[in-house]
Amino acid sequence: MTYSSTQSATLLAAATMISAFSYSSPLFAEISWKKGDRIFAQSGDGFWYPGNISSLHAKGFNVKYDANNNVVNAIKIAPYSWKPGSQLQCTMEGAGSGYFNGKILITDAYSVFQVRFDHGNTQYRRSSSCRYLGTPYMPVPKQTAQYSPPPPPGGNNRKFNAGDAVLAYHTGYWYPAKITAVRVEDYGIKFGGGLEANHRESHLSRIVWGQGSRIQCDSKTDSGQKYYNAQVEAINNKDIWIIYTNGVRETLTHGYCRSK
Repeated sequence: MTYSSTQSATLLAAATMISAFSYSSPLFAEISWKKGDRIFAQSGDGFWYPGNISSLHAKGFNVKYDANNNVVNAIKIAPYSWKPGSQLQCTMEGAGSGYFNGKILITDAYSVFQVRFDHGNTQYRRSSSCRYLGTPYMPVPKQTAQYSPPPPPGGNNRKFNAGDAVLAYHTGYWYPAKITAVRVEDYGIKFGGGLEANHRESHLSRIVWGQGSRIQCDSKTDSGQKYYNAQVEAINNKDIWIIYTNGVRETLTHGYCRSK
């Protein structure tokens, strides 16, 4: 595709204008988790509880929690890591439904611990009575696949429809966009900041970011609209959880990020 100097300048400006918008189609690349994996999953109350993956799907993971055996959808999961010496929070026998800080002394069985609570009391507790103390973010995953598309080779296969969420190639990077129209020779697309453009199919790709993807993001806390290197920890159809190379974590919408 050839752009005029005015179009090129407009599109270049779009790189700093891309911001949040919702997508309607599932987005995921290959991940390393599998059915049966022992994990912690973040519940709706913000805390992390032990469980097992019962299935994987486009929007995340179906997880069966130890606490109630309910199967629920979870977007953010982390590897199970409890062992002797681990800090955690558990309910106490005879103390109601509240959680108290403690440490695992002995693991007698797969899900039975001897816990010494911070105030000195020691009890046997099951994993179903405990939750993680803090936030167990997953370690940086091993990359097993190419997460960004290759540079456009040319061609036109008409594989996208109006409304599809895509990555659009421009000035050496792939930016999130949405298909607004399917034309005879190209597509109408719209970036999150509202800018519209025409792209040939060779310059478009499905969104292939997933856990472990190395991308660049424009931090919400930085008004300079500069992109910083980061890695994806979790992703769904709208939000993306990332960790920057300096260890800072942030939750963004897809439009704040791009990939090489």
